[in-house]
Amino acid sequence: MHNLGQTRSSHQRDHLLLTPDTFVRTTLPGMKNASAVVHIGPALGAAFTEYTAEFEPKGELGNAPAQRFIYVMEGALTLEAKGKRHELAARGYAYLPEDLSHKIVAKEKAAPPSLKNATSKSTKSSRRA
Repeated sequence: MHNLGQTRSSHQRDHLLLTPDTFVRTTLPGMKNASAVVHIGPALGAAFTEYTAEFEPKGELGNAPAQRFIYVMEGALTLEAKGKRHELAARGYAYLPEDLSHKIVAKEKAAPPSLKNATSKSTKSSRRA
């Protein structure tokens, strides 16, 4: 039974708590056979976008104009960049600098993998909180 309107998710001035009952899955540009759960982005005041990508077998995530950090939560992925292939399994990670041409593909035989993905445009100056 679902109690409409009841959730533990909370959006406060200094933090955001999202629980799985409020996740909304969508497809982002460059995704094929994959979906994203966006956790935070510029619309909520962040200088980056963080989302969980959920892949079907052979699902793809294409280029991003921003720097990208990926962390594989489960399953296995192939990262293609600079003409090389890198295999990433659960707990694997990669940093991709801004404007690096790349493609991320889910392995066919793996359970649908998912990854945490944070993208942000680099800035010339840094700010401290």
